[in-house]
Amino acid sequence: MAGRKTGTTGAVCLLALLVQLGAPVSAAPGAVRELEPCAVPPRPAETSPVRQEVAVSRAGNIPGLGRVSASIGWDNRKQLTLAGDDFEMTRSFTPLTREVTLTIGGGLDEPLIVRLGGVEGLVVSRGDRTVRGAGDPDAVRSLLGGRAVAAFRERIGNYERQLMTGRRNARLDDPHAYGFLLAGALVASLAGDPTAVGRARDLIMQRIQGRLQAIRFSFRDCVTDYERYLLQIDTQRTYCLDAANSRDSWYVRAADRLGCEAEFIAQALAGEGQFISCTALGALT
Repeated sequence: MAGRKTGTTGAVCLLALLVQLGAPVSAAPGAVRELEPCAVPPRPAETSPVRQEVAVSRAGNIPGLGRVSASIGWDNRKQLTLAGDDFEMTRSFTPLTREVTLTIGGGLDEPLIVRLGGVEGLVVSRGDRTVRGAGDPDAVRSLLGGRAVAAFRERIGNYERQLMTGRRNARLDDPHAYGFLLAGALVASLAGDPTAVGRARDLIMQRIQGRLQAIRFSFRDCVTDYERYLLQIDTQRTYCLDAANSRDSWYVRAADRLGCEAEFIAQALAGEGQFISCTALGALT
């Protein structure tokens, strides 16, 4: 009986195979009363390892800003996140494309995404709305509402006022703090504050030029290289703004100035990416 049952199952499997191949098949009535499942060979187990996206990660607290988490990916992509009660702001730099991405979200708000420094230049998007370039400041401004964006701007504004008092000592994580300060200034500029980037720039330059940085020897070269880079791109910003201010149309001047500020921020955050590579996130404590 056992041999007969096996033979019947084999016939059923052969019949199923012929049906799949489209061959004409006929069976005698009552030849098969009950179909038994064909044996299916087990799939080989997947043994290929899954590569993690993050190579190095670290977190620390920056006084006046809050808890900051950072990571370096296997593709050398750098990412920093500042989280508050009502917002989460993430900024990333991809060395291969030189693109900087700022993302602000929280609660029920649709995330605001600002891309700059890449092939497309300035791109602001939210949900299904996207504005490319700085040629239409009103359209860009319309995307900058929401509780999360307002909470982030408030956090950066409070930090900016702390720097204005001049009582904050130099820290190893200043380049990261400056990165968030400049990112907040760009968001404020996109929202219609034409002096936001200039104020942030003045505060940073005063701290760089006004005194000798009190830092540990192991990170002196990293910080110094970063600060020299900021001085270099600040000169480029000045040239760009001079050209923008020479425009005849006020509307064109405003758009060109916004483009200059966006390019300056993109270069500054790219410089922070080099600082991260130099310190391997060791400045966050």
